[in-house]
Amino acid sequence: MQGFKKIKRATNLYEDVVNEIKKAILSGKYKTGEALPSETELARMLGVSRPVIREGIRVLQSRGFLEIRRGITGGAFVRELYQLPFMEDFADLIRYRRVKVDHLARARLLLEPEVCRLTAQNATPKMLKEMQDLLASYAVIKEHDKLDNLYALFHRFVGRACGNPIYSIIMENIMDFTESFIRTMKPVTTIIHNDGDHDKILEAFKQRDSEKAAEVGTRHAMDILREMKELEDTYLELLGSKYPEDDENEQEEIEES
Repeated sequence: MQGFKKIKRATNLYEDVVNEIKKAILSGKYKTGEALPSETELARMLGVSRPVIREGIRVLQSRGFLEIRRGITGGAFVRELYQLPFMEDFADLIRYRRVKVDHLARARLLLEPEVCRLTAQNATPKMLKEMQDLLASYAVIKEHDKLDNLYALFHRFVGRACGNPIYSIIMENIMDFTESFIRTMKPVTTIIHNDGDHDKILEAFKQRDSEKAAEVGTRHAMDILREMKELEDTYLELLGSKYPEDDENEQEEIEES
């Protein structure tokens, strides 16, 4: 197993331990279900004391990266990354390509047409009025980050109005991911949303036109995801991040030469 980089002396050494181990997990050096080296071995590899390692392990456990198992075969084991409390570590998940806009795109494009179709059939007058009031609030909000929240809220309203509680729950989670992507990658002054799209979607709901709602909703989702993909590419370029397979290909080329 590949080693770690020794920690430079600092005030909070355990934070550097957290970052080194997290980087090793996210880059794939340690796989889901695999045990980390022992505290003693980690202390030697990172050049810090065992209490510092212990505190770093505790933090990683609280963040969902590690599971601590007791007994003879116990230790610190890597958890499934999709169980992470992702809001805190979402930037790392994007940077190390564990979550991509492509993943979000497939989920939204599969679900959103059906949700829009059902909402056109099932939304109550009260629900439609709430959507209309929300659209009216776009004009008076000037802060772009607050507008992003309102745009996501519209889709949450759509999910809640579709009449299928399972779809509603999934839409809530998809919009959580969408907001986290945008919050992580988007410059504050960048606008990636066309307000008029929501007006068209709502109009289809009011007309009870299921097919039109699905069509407009799908086109809107595709436009947003295309903009997000461009943001993702720019964000990763600024970080100097690459796909893990890119690094493997480069290594193969070096070995062959």
